[in-house]
Amino acid sequence: MTEQLTALCDKCNKITDVIFKKDKHPNDIEETYFKCEHCYYRYTSFVTDKWVRKQQRKLKTMPRYEDNQSTLDDKQLAINERMARLKFNLVNYGRADLEI
Repeated sequence: MTEQLTALCDKCNKITDVIFKKDKHPNDIEETYFKCEHCYYRYTSFVTDKWVRKQQRKLKTMPRYEDNQSTLDDKQLAINERMARLKFNLVNYGRADLEI
């Protein structure tokens, strides 16, 4: 049995249960978010595009042994950087396009 994930809301300073939801955006962008159950403030957790989801699937199937750990780390870093750019653009500009 998994434990319920909780967070402290920055807006109302109350503890809220984290229930992840997904929204689809143009250009095959998916946003994973949750809302505070008290003040309904929306927290964007993850933003992915087709490239990110494909790389995540590839990374999941790659063998894990000591010799290729740096390759795995490099691939994960590239995924994280792209997701950070997508999230920044979505939160700040309302669109997750990387051309912004």
